[in-house]
Amino acid sequence: MWRSVLAVCLFVLAGVFTVSGTGVAETPAPHFAAQPTQTLEPGATVQPEGTVPPGPDLDAPQEQQPTSGDETRRKLWIGGIAVLLFALVYWRNKKRWSKWKAGRKSG
Repeated sequence: MWRSVLAVCLFVLAGVFTVSGTGVAETPAPHFAAQPTQTLEPGATVQPEGTVPPGPDLDAPQEQQPTSGDETRRKLWIGGIAVLLFALVYWRNKKRWSKWKAGRKSG
């Protein structure tokens, strides 16, 4: 009995601490602009017009996270109800199994 209660509690805690929600990442514009197609003489090379920084941009703009308190609360309620229903079905099946097993031993 205690193991099943502990398992349900751990399941609930795992659900609470997991990351929920969907984030939409915006792709930043590249540092270089698209170059129009150039026709070159045979053996000629295209030279870049600007220099590209040698690493990641350290002052990159951060993505703004929308406040999703209502959505998070709704998901937590749905998760809590699902865990409660799972616990009730598990407990009912365990009682039915014990009753069936006791009936087989006596009968």
